[in-house]
Amino acid sequence: MGKLFKVLGWLFGMLIILIVATIVLVPMFVDLNDHKDRIIAEVHKATGRNLTIAGEIGLSVFPRFALELNGLSLSNAEGFEEENFAAVKHAQVRVDMVPLLFKQALEADTVRVDGLTLNLAKAADGKTNWDDLLGKAPASKESYPDTEAGGGGMMAISVGGVTITDARIVWDDRVSGERYEVANLNLETGEIVPGRSVDISFGTRLESRKPLMSGEIKMTGRLLVDEQGQVINLDDLDLTTDVTGEGLPESGISAQLQADIRYDQTHDVVDIKELGLTSGALALSGELQGLQLQSKPKIEGNLKLAKFSLREWMKTFNLPIPETADPKVLEAMEFSANIDAGADHVALKQLAMKLDQTAIKGDLEVLNFNKPTYLFSLDLDAINIDRYLPPSGQENAPARGKGKGASGNEELFPVELLRQLTMDGKLLIGSLTINNIHAEAIQLKVHSRDGKLTVDQQIGRFYDGLQKGTVSLDVSGKTPSLKVTQKLSRILAGPLLLDLTGNDKLLGSGSLDLDMTSKGASINQLKRTLNGNLSFDFRDGAVKGFNLAKMIRETRAKLSGEAVAISNEPEQTDFSELTGSATIVNGLVNNQRLLALSPYLRVEGSGTANLVQESLNYAIRPVIVNTPKGQGGEGLDSLVGIPIPVKIEGNWNDPRFSIQLAKVLEEQQKAKLQEKLDAKLEEKLQDKAPEDLKDKLKGKFKKFF
Repeated sequence: MGKLFKVLGWLFGMLIILIVATIVLVPMFVDLNDHKDRIIAEVHKATGRNLTIAGEIGLSVFPRFALELNGLSLSNAEGFEEENFAAVKHAQVRVDMVPLLFKQALEADTVRVDGLTLNLAKAADGKTNWDDLLGKAPASKESYPDTEAGGGGMMAISVGGVTITDARIVWDDRVSGERYEVANLNLETGEIVPGRSVDISFGTRLESRKPLMSGEIKMTGRLLVDEQGQVINLDDLDLTTDVTGEGLPESGISAQLQADIRYDQTHDVVDIKELGLTSGALALSGELQGLQLQSKPKIEGNLKLAKFSLREWMKTFNLPIPETADPKVLEAMEFSANIDAGADHVALKQLAMKLDQTAIKGDLEVLNFNKPTYLFSLDLDAINIDRYLPPSGQENAPARGKGKGASGNEELFPVELLRQLTMDGKLLIGSLTINNIHAEAIQLKVHSRDGKLTVDQQIGRFYDGLQKGTVSLDVSGKTPSLKVTQKLSRILAGPLLLDLTGNDKLLGSGSLDLDMTSKGASINQLKRTLNGNLSFDFRDGAVKGFNLAKMIRETRAKLSGEAVAISNEPEQTDFSELTGSATIVNGLVNNQRLLALSPYLRVEGSGTANLVQESLNYAIRPVIVNTPKGQGGEGLDSLVGIPIPVKIEGNWNDPRFSIQLAKVLEEQQKAKLQEKLDAKLEEKLQDKAPEDLKDKLKGKFKKFF
């Protein structure tokens, strides 16, 4: 065994002598420039490509291995437009041989590369211009030697620096139409030594054809790689970007990123500390950690967006600013949240956001990016949405009814979006104003899946009352279908109608129950197919717009030829109780039971309201039950107990009232004449009757007739 080691040692010594001799003697007697043709031929034989060496090849071996190349280019694969696949104007590398020969260290001078060009392309048939260079893949991992076995450690490596100037890399994908170009790429580093930090400076220009964009990137920082090459630190990173192009403001967007980054290859973890991203007035900060980057990437951490003026930021980047009813909105915005994101999900926990005076807190999560599911639980303190809508009078401004310029045939629902929407969430709102409607203590539960959206709502304070109900929208079929169930209790009708329609025609406190279904994509379609029922019960209020008792008095005076008395009574009909119910069939509301009571009037009514035509065809039958001073009082004593037909018809915004009092008065006169005739007959009969029958006949004759 000892002889064997001696022989091996002798052979190793001879090999070292030969290597040293080659290193020293070859450059003295061999000029690689004399062998360019042979080098070119060997490259063509191996790759089928044409190698061009336009400049000199410089080579020295001892005491430093130095290689210098000038004017090299390698032709492109057949069928691709660019002439060259790769090209280098100038490249230079120098390595100290003595430490390398004795496996002490790899010590290199500054590595320089100038004018590197690399054209990467994919043809319309899916082939790339480097497929022919790959050769056959190894049969298995076992075909490679185990580089980690045997110990021995890792050779120390130091490089004086790396300088890359005027590099250009192009990616042209004819399948997708995408084309990206990295031009004017410049990279410069200080001395690279394991365990010692090195300064880095980088800059380049980016061009994209699809989408059409261009931009410039500049970066500086300090790089530190540990001696085992497992931990990489990039400290004091400062990255600036200026981008212009399709979908961006004309002036473009500028951004600056600062951070300290640490990557641990052993544990497959990256830590981002002191993160700061600024773009105009926007300033984002936080800390992030990336886990399982090689297998199942995941990001955890926290982000904070400092308070800024959204309106001013949009102005800076020439972004369109929506015209709002309140020009002072979009002034203040801030945001913070803990983030948990992966390849197919993102979650914002402990979210805290503020827009102007509105604060939002809660959790928000998106699952499965390919077919997203949205989950949320949010708490909003107060918001007036009307402030963010267009000013009143504009085409897109909210308006009561159909809205200005609207025909009622416009599409209401984003059908395709709703069919794809999968959502489960809960929203609590302390105070809400929308379309001039006010509500407080709101709870909303939203569920959407397969084109079926359901919103359950409960309002704790709604015009001094309560509101509870469900709205269900189904767009899974050809025609959207809508179901609305609502129950309002103890609400003040006047303030609600005033805010809703601008006219408080009904006063009083009461309840309203609705249960309706409809089908259609527009307001007009929904009106025509509306079916269901409703009921209401209001107390101690009034119907504004007409004074029923006053109308009866004035009509009676005109029919009797009397002067119409001047009255300052309000144009409203008071009631102590107003109840009724109705059915709705294809947009026609049919109410056959209406009852209104007051100390002086009893009113019954029935009729229809056409929602499509917005018209009324209604009849009420008021009966005067008492005649003290006040509403229903003076001048109506003679009409007590007599039903008086009143017709209400025409457009419901300006209906026509007609009182059928003439016939009532005619019947009343006939009744009086009959009464006088009865009295005369009774008087004559009593005169002729015996004394003992007069008392018995008194009053009986009227009943007889």
